[in-house]
Amino acid sequence: MAKQPDTGTGPANDVEDEVGKRQRGRPRQGPAVARHLPRDEEILKIAAQVFFAQGYEGAKLEDIAREAGIVKGSLYHYFESKEHLYERLLEQIVELVDVEVAAGSDRPPAERLAELVRSEVRLVANNPVEIGIIGRHLVHMEGEIGEWARGFRQNFVERVREIIEQGQLEGAFRRGDAATMSAFILGSITVLAEWYRPEGRLGVEEIADEMTAFVLDGVGVEAQRAENGVRSSVAGRTS
Repeated sequence: MAKQPDTGTGPANDVEDEVGKRQRGRPRQGPAVARHLPRDEEILKIAAQVFFAQGYEGAKLEDIAREAGIVKGSLYHYFESKEHLYERLLEQIVELVDVEVAAGSDRPPAERLAELVRSEVRLVANNPVEIGIIGRHLVHMEGEIGEWARGFRQNFVERVREIIEQGQLEGAFRRGDAATMSAFILGSITVLAEWYRPEGRLGVEEIADEMTAFVLDGVGVEAQRAENGVRSSVAGRTS
């Protein structure tokens, strides 16, 4: 994992005094982000939004505390430092996305591509901030976490390219540069993290439907079906 800067946390006594200012049982303030989660998990969600917007260097514990509706010292009840909080967040992100999608090679390429795209769209739409951190910040970092982030994106591109190349060989997809098409698909999905919001006009499944149809149209599924249909019809008339 990339080496993070010093956290600059204050003396333990100052922390204890500040924590004591918050009365036990005091109602949570700030925006409701994930009230159904344990408090430390909710703070992680809030912190993810701050890190996404400001990056590690720019984010301050004061910002996270303010968004969480607590004083800065109360954060130390859950996390030892900003570095500790960030490491917990990165662990959560890695665990979130390190799940292989079952897209069996014995199935038609169009079905495999649709399943892979739909799964990835759901991942991004359900976790826009966490996935956004990968594309906006982690891919530019050095060290283990940067290598992991770049590998995460590259693995997706390679899986899509393999499916597209198979579809082209079978005549199911239009001809074209599979690597370029795969990169376009990755960009179209990951950019969801920049604009999709759960409270928006379309839900996750509707977004997944639109994106899947867009990708399949892009690789020429409908056009190829129509062309194959014409060929079959001509062959039938001349046989």
